[in-house]
Amino acid sequence: MRTTGHASRSAKRGATLPELLISLAISAILAIAAWPVLRNLIAEQTVAHAADRLAASLALARTIAASRRVEVRISPLAGAQTLDGGWQLDSDMEPSLAVVRASDPCLRITLRSTAGPAGAQSLRLTPVGYSRSEQGGFLAATFQLRCHRAQRQVRLGAQGRIRICRPGIDVDCD
Repeated sequence: MRTTGHASRSAKRGATLPELLISLAISAILAIAAWPVLRNLIAEQTVAHAADRLAASLALARTIAASRRVEVRISPLAGAQTLDGGWQLDSDMEPSLAVVRASDPCLRITLRSTAGPAGAQSLRLTPVGYSRSEQGGFLAATFQLRCHRAQRQVRLGAQGRIRICRPGIDVDCD
């Protein structure tokens, strides 16, 4: 049986160049519209992850200080002035207990404390696990973590209680 030319043409289906270009343009527009939302999600994830790591580092420092009966310090990485790029745990007995690197360039970490010098970027935990100021008094500290609009606080109470909260969202965080 012979096939007509019309039947053979309908068997050759596919997208034409204009259809492909329109699809590509729509995909680009959707990607551009979704970028701010995606950027905010990534910033939230970055800050949440860094806050969890900082809280875990504080808990580890407290545990090491209490179990080994040594003073443990949390300070910026060697050669750094701030905690933005990461932090290290050390003591007089062991210079490098742990090193935590933060790789996101938008991450900013600041330390505020109840006592101690303004702008200090390190914290020390006594051999019983309490945080202390350089003058010897109890020290409550708040680490403020930011990346774009996303932010978290890691709070360390004077007796060592660690809490993570979200400013503007959690009632007792501000």
